[in-house]
Order: sequence, then structure tokens, then C-alpha cells
Amino acid sequence: MSAAQSALSVSTGIQVEPLSEALGAVVTGLDLSQPIDDATQRALCEAFQTYRLLLVRDPDLTLAGQANFARVFGDIVIRQDYDVGLSHDTDTQYVSNTRDDGILGYGVLDFHCDQLFNDPPLKALILYAVEVPDEGGNTSFCNTTKIYGTLPEDLKQRLADKTCMHLYDFKGAYADFQDPENATPGSPRANHPMIYTDPDNGDAAIWVNRLTTIKVNELDPAESKTLIEEVRSYIKNESCIYHHHWQPGDLLIWDNRILQHARGPFDESQPRTLRRTPIM
Repeated sequence: MSAAQSALSVSTGIQVEPLSEALGAVVTGLDLSQPIDDATQRALCEAFQTYRLLLVRDPDLTLAGQANFARVFGDIVIRQDYDVGLSHDTDTQYVSNTRDDGILGYGVLDFHCDQLFNDPPLKALILYAVEVPDEGGNTSFCNTTKIYGTLPEDLKQRLADKTCMHLYDFKGAYADFQDPENATPGSPRANHPMIYTDPDNGDAAIWVNRLTTIKVNELDPAESKTLIEEVRSYIKNESCIYHHHWQPGDLLIWDNRILQHARGPFDESQPRTLRRTPIM
């Protein structure tokens, strides 16, 4: 343990240890059944800014405990049309209980940030594992700040002044490319820069999804598709990825604006219940 970690443990009772070189840290010594004091809240926020993903293991975490932890990092999103199984208790503030780690549905999901079709997109997300399949269903996280650092300079220059339209049709096919010509009227859509800059520290992140990024606004359709595919080809760099193998009682919070996440295959006959909290 480093001197900084020793000081953190003494002052707050928690310890923070990296999960991988790419991103993430595990937090121990945190009792989520109790109120989180100011010093611990500051330490958690600093760790979150550094590691972009935090893992806490608590097999007995309540809805209220999950909501209290979420509020350390921002405001819980009270209402979204796609949240299901919502708790309407005022203390849990719409912590939702879903069988997926995206929005809805099953199956494999490619790397993405949630809700780029909103402005602004979610700041962070929490998932808590209530029950998980015996095998599969892992969630992978890609540090797109590190990915951005691997891009060729000419590609960075081409992306610098580009924006994308993002769309999601909740009444359409869940895992298919979103079609703006045939989307349900009123489907949410938003325009964002292809490269997001963290206002707190200037970190650059990639805001391009395979399914919901419809087009590059400044390019014709063919050029737009080519550029999106070129950017996406860099997302698979394993040195920038952490694969999380779920255990019941795992709580993950991650920076939705810096990290992209993906879901692996699993036996859909087995329950996979992850309690989701969106944070703005």
C-alpha cells in the first residue's frame, strides 16, 4: 500500500486498490449500511476521478444504501421512459431493477456510452448484482481516454471539429442500427462532439457508438459511415479494457462519459438481475 493509500485508510477507514492498468479500483472498508461521512465522500469522489470505475462488494446492499451511495457522485435520474421495475420509495429515488446492464433487452452489446441520444448524457451509472448466471454475462469497460491516446495524429485532427447525431427508437429493434428515416416520431436524439473533453481535467473521450451514432453531421453518408467505422476499430484495444466477472453483491459505478461498456453472451434461461441507478 502506498503512503497516500495508508493516509486514506487512516482518515476514512476505506482502502482503494487498482483493478487493472486500464481503469478501475476496488474499494474496501466501506459500510454502505451507514451514512457516508464528508471525508469518505471526498475520498470516493477523488478515487472515481482517478480510476473512472469503482467496485464495492456488499452482499446485503439495500435499495436505500445503493441510492445513498449514488448521491455521493451526483443526482439520481428520477424518471426515464425506459426504466423498468422502478422503486417509487422516496428514499430509493427510482433505483431500477432490470435484467440487463444496458437499457433493455438481452444478448451481446457492443461497447457504448449510455444515452448519448440525450443532452447531456448520463454522468455515471451504477449496477448492483442481485443474481448472475453461472457463466458469461460479463461486462467489459473500455477507457476511451486511453484509446484516444492511441489514435494517429491525423485521425485526431479529422475528429477535432466533427459532431455526431445520436438516436434511439425505444419502440424499434433493440440491438439493430437505428434508422432515422423510420424511427418512431419523438424518439430522442442529440448532437454531440465526436471527442468529449472532461471539464474537470481536460481528458478526451470518444463519443461514438456502433448502434446509436447515426451520422457525422459534417460529412456525406458514405464518408460518415467510413469515419465512424474507423474510430470504432480502435475500441477493441485490450490494453485499455477491463473485463468484470460478476459475483452476487458486486456494486460497480463508472464514468459513463469516459468509459464505454459492453455486455458478453450468457445463457438467457438463467436469471441475470442487475439493479441499475442512473446518475446525472
